[in-house]
Amino acid sequence: MSNILKTGFLLGLGAAVQGKERMDQYLDEMLVKGKITPKEFDELYHDLIKKGESKEEEWNYQSKERLNQLMTDLNLFTKEEYNALEARVNDLEERLNRMENKTTDHE
Repeated sequence: MSNILKTGFLLGLGAAVQGKERMDQYLDEMLVKGKITPKEFDELYHDLIKKGESKEEEWNYQSKERLNQLMTDLNLFTKEEYNALEARVNDLEERLNRMENKTTDHE
């Protein structure tokens, strides 16, 4: 399971890096050919970066939602749920120990 997530992440990262490199190359060519001004280059570059960041946030949200749904479907629990259960077990063990100590003290 972990390997699948890692592979998916690396594929996404590779696609993002390649896309950025292509964008940089395209904008550089447009600038060199005089099809855009340096100001237009900066505006276009920053606009594309903002759109990329927005898509990244959207993708991250969707990925987390899919992962949460997968965990639910597989009946897995979160670290927070595990910690809460562990705390409850520890509390119950402490109570049981106190009760046992009271019982042995009265004997």
